[in-house]
Amino acid sequence: MASKLINLLALACLAALATTFAVAPVNALATGIHQNSNRQVHHDVIARRSRISNKKRQNNSTQRCKPRPSTSLSSAAVSTSSAAPITSTAPSPAPTSETQSSSPAVTAAPSSSSPAVTAAPSSSSSAAPASTPSSAPSNGQTKVGLAWPNGPSSDLQFYSTSVTGWIYSWSPYTPDPNHQFPNLQFMAQLWGPDQVSDFESVVTPGYAGWILGMNEPNEPGQSNMNPQDGATLWMQNIEPKRAQGYQTCSPATSSNPNGFTWIADMLEACNGGCTFDCIAVHWYDVDFSLFQSYVTQWYNTYNLPIYITEFAPQNFNGGAQPTTSDVWSFYGQAMPWIMDTPWIAAAFPFGFMQNMGNVIVADQLMGSNGQPTDLGQFIISGNY
Repeated sequence: MASKLINLLALACLAALATTFAVAPVNALATGIHQNSNRQVHHDVIARRSRISNKKRQNNSTQRCKPRPSTSLSSAAVSTSSAAPITSTAPSPAPTSETQSSSPAVTAAPSSSSPAVTAAPSSSSSAAPASTPSSAPSNGQTKVGLAWPNGPSSDLQFYSTSVTGWIYSWSPYTPDPNHQFPNLQFMAQLWGPDQVSDFESVVTPGYAGWILGMNEPNEPGQSNMNPQDGATLWMQNIEPKRAQGYQTCSPATSSNPNGFTWIADMLEACNGGCTFDCIAVHWYDVDFSLFQSYVTQWYNTYNLPIYITEFAPQNFNGGAQPTTSDVWSFYGQAMPWIMDTPWIAAAFPFGFMQNMGNVIVADQLMGSNGQPTDLGQFIISGNY
């Protein structure tokens, strides 16, 4: 009897020991940001860090929180006529989440050129493509924007080129307080309600020329506002700045299909009190044709200049991530199309930072030394 009791005790101890050393499952990046909240760093964190960095003149790295993935959209014919600002006019008809929830075959958006895909190696995320076209961007346009969370860093000197013409920091604070880079037009952003005090204190007449609306208000992990509250915030804090000489760009919804509905509902709630000079767009996915169609859908809906204030080839649908070669291929198609499309005013590739957080290293545009990666250099060189 005693020996049986001893054996039972021994088995219990072994079971407890096995439980102690059991390995917990690991959530991979491919499972998607909205299933891995511990990987999430919100844009309000970027904004705070940008504010601190501007006050202390320090260079901070950061992470970002991803929007929900985009869906396939059919594109209509593209009009290239110039457009006046929209004042609280909802599109008719506006796309709805029901019409976008499926994944129909994509009709590629027409473009003025059909660029060849740049070949790329697969061995390293920082390697340059095997061959790079030497032609300069059409008409010497300065459409490349810098989404810059690094504060007023001296590294900015490496990114001011003949094709970079825009910069913003996910906050109202400029990364160029001493105006050393006059070719970079700053867009001050009211990220969300928590930034109102900072926004009102620094965005005064003559501080900048542009105001960018709220960051992904359709996302719970971002500025997270309903359209009615977005309309109120806009009319109270952004619309009055137009009398001070500012131009205003719409809130930038994520590439979640409900972004179209959110903007339409906001304009309806504005009832004539909100003015957009341009439309801000975010996009994350892996296929260039989807990117092209999604951006074109926004233009066809509003007939206003488009500012793509965040984009990168990144899979948040649960599938495989793009390879280094895929990333080079995407930008080899996207950058010439952006330059050759007259209604795209600016495009801000994501990755001008040292800490990419939950974004694949292949998308990184800034190296550990603060200078551009080979991909970053390709984008800011204009040699597409």
